[in-house]
Amino acid sequence: SSTSSKLINLSLICVSSTTLLAAAFNTSEKAPKLHDKHRIFEKNIKSKFLKTRCEKSSSLTRTILSAEHNDAVTGVTLKMAFDSSPIWGVADLSETKSERFTSPESLDMVHRLRRESSAVLVGRGTVERDDCSLSVRRVELLEGQKQPTRVVLDPSLKILEGDYSVLRDGFETLIYHLQSEGQGVDDVTTLDLGDSVKLVGVKESVPRINNSNRHLSPELVLKDLSSRGFDHIMVEGGPATARAFLDAGAVDRAILVRAPVEFQVPVPAGINVETLLKAGLEMIGTTEMGGDIVEYWTRKGLLWPNPELSMWP
Repeated sequence: SSTSSKLINLSLICVSSTTLLAAAFNTSEKAPKLHDKHRIFEKNIKSKFLKTRCEKSSSLTRTILSAEHNDAVTGVTLKMAFDSSPIWGVADLSETKSERFTSPESLDMVHRLRRESSAVLVGRGTVERDDCSLSVRRVELLEGQKQPTRVVLDPSLKILEGDYSVLRDGFETLIYHLQSEGQGVDDVTTLDLGDSVKLVGVKESVPRINNSNRHLSPELVLKDLSSRGFDHIMVEGGPATARAFLDAGAVDRAILVRAPVEFQVPVPAGINVETLLKAGLEMIGTTEMGGDIVEYWTRKGLLWPNPELSMWP
């Protein structure tokens, strides 16, 4: 197939680079002997060159496979990262600033998943805590591809009170909020959000009791996104949003990253194996990614987008 030919060519590139570089570094019997530290320096240069060349080849291989499989990926993919504690911590309250705790390799995987998605969805809390852009930056977009649309769930539109990247960076953003009877967009904001930010009002599906917390229905949000042509939604957090989609049975597959760290004062995710099983998911395998353990979960009977788990995303 065309894919197989491309992969063979990529392998030849990597092997050829190794052969040519090895030949370039070989010294003849007449050449003077190098001092030990020079030999170590020479070995390090060769190792770094080969590693960089082969990593680029591997990245291109993934890009080809993404292009081959992208059309087949639909539904909702959840991605979450946890520490190694039994309570599945998602953040450390002992830190004054939210810091990334997963490996660079896992972070690259997250950006590949964003690239595979037509929309990236988070709750308001994630934006307020991290001021995240949710854009594809660590990997290249495919030819002719645009950045995925950011989707923020914010029942009361509190996000409009802040100055966040998703409101001003020019990429498309949809903000879903609860819309009362007779309320229009003009009733909730007078800000000039520009053409890239759109507010989408969703009516409450369940009446509130005693002025309880207001929540957006995952089913109604997904229904509206589908009507707008979004076919693969990545849910990236936070834990409350992830639980809402899991409890609604709206998640088709999940990628869970377990980092080899344990927070001092962990914030529990409220998600565990039982939560995932109740959501109709089953774990189909794990891989190691830069020291992190990555778990792959999918709805029963639903195949993973690529037979080799680590190759998608």
